[in-house]
Amino acid sequence: MSEAIRVENLNFSYEKGVETIKDISFSVAKGEYVALIGHNGSGKSTLSKLLCYLLPADSGHIYIDGIEVIEKNESKLRKKIGIVFQNPDNQFIGSTVEDDIAFGLENRNVSRDKMVELVHEFAQKVGMSKYLKKSPDELSGGQKQRVAIAGILALGLKIIIFDEATSMLDPEGVEDIKRLIMEMKKEDPELTFISITHDIEEAYISDRVIILNQGNIFLDGEPNEIFKQEELLKSIGLDIPFIMKIKSSLNKKGMQIPDEIKNMEELSDFLCK
Repeated sequence: MSEAIRVENLNFSYEKGVETIKDISFSVAKGEYVALIGHNGSGKSTLSKLLCYLLPADSGHIYIDGIEVIEKNESKLRKKIGIVFQNPDNQFIGSTVEDDIAFGLENRNVSRDKMVELVHEFAQKVGMSKYLKKSPDELSGGQKQRVAIAGILALGLKIIIFDEATSMLDPEGVEDIKRLIMEMKKEDPELTFISITHDIEEAYISDRVIILNQGNIFLDGEPNEIFKQEELLKSIGLDIPFIMKIKSSLNKKGMQIPDEIKNMEELSDFLCK
């Protein structure tokens, strides 16, 4: 499968002599859902800003769908990659849901008829059709994040970064966003997601986990393999998902629980068979 993102020997410092990102290299295939985890200060959010060219790298190279992340390519990059930030209130631009989804389309001089069509199409995709005339004050945090995602999708962007996008949401809002990601992946296999998160449970349902520690890639692999390394994770202060703890206890009692089971609902269904 072709690459959505390629990072080569990336370095970045906010202040001279204090490296935030240290010689990082990795690639992300089109259609992958990658969870990027690590403690505060590990470099996660900085990396997301470098990928979107909100910060310029000190050295190294980043390619988004084959386009190098440099100043002269900025307008091309804005047509490839989008970011959903932590606080939904800070990213709501329009006075209504409809206006907010249309904002990016207006900036690209999309015709009125086409704009209306796209706004309705992507509001429906994220389950916000009946809220089009609502103002942001009438929405929950999860609903605002859905609107932000609709705005990105309406622009035709195929690479989406969630920068701690669920950290300020209540548990229901978090589950809404997780379900939405999985639904969109099924509908469009080429959509690529990078989720910068503290949520170990979310990381477990991703396709791949990259753990950053002190600006370096500490571990990179499939979630089941990453989270089996419990002692190694504990050495940098990370835990394993609750569902894995339950599965481990059941396995010790002689019940073989398949790796494919990723949540309590699936576990319950398996045990009831």
